[in-house]
Amino acid sequence: MDFREILKMGLAEYMEDLVDALEGLSSEERRFQPTPESHHVDFVVWHMARVEDGLVNRVIRRGQQIWERDGWAEKLGLPERDSGFGFSAEQVANLPQFDFDGLMEYYKSVRTEVFQYIDGLTSENLEVRPSPERRPDETVGKVLSHLLVEEAEHVGQVAYLRGIQRGLNK
Repeated sequence: MDFREILKMGLAEYMEDLVDALEGLSSEERRFQPTPESHHVDFVVWHMARVEDGLVNRVIRRGQQIWERDGWAEKLGLPERDSGFGFSAEQVANLPQFDFDGLMEYYKSVRTEVFQYIDGLTSENLEVRPSPERRPDETVGKVLSHLLVEEAEHVGQVAYLRGIQRGLNK
């Protein structure tokens, strides 16, 4: 087994956990916020998809994101340039309603291209510094490692939001 398989296994595992945590949630449950300063499932999943797209396609590959290229902002009625990073509580609460199944289609498109990218990586690629002028110590390997950690954290948040509404394992 090599690093490409390990990366893809980690990404696949958190996607399976995300799908499980989303199973059967109503749109009202997905918009539940435990406090006015908290986020909701719709926001977290949108942010997760945008982060994966942005880190791989914009930060590492220095190219266009699938979000922009395929017009997902317009299709879903969501902010074109944002990913949710740094959003205020008010912005989170006021995130427009959107077609959740459409969001998951976008996420699947992102995942397909990310796996294709990972398949082409070499060990040497992991040491490349994609933005040496902005982040001189950041390598492709560090960005991909951060992706795994951040997305796993967000899956836990989705599962927690589900659990405080439905109880354990429900």
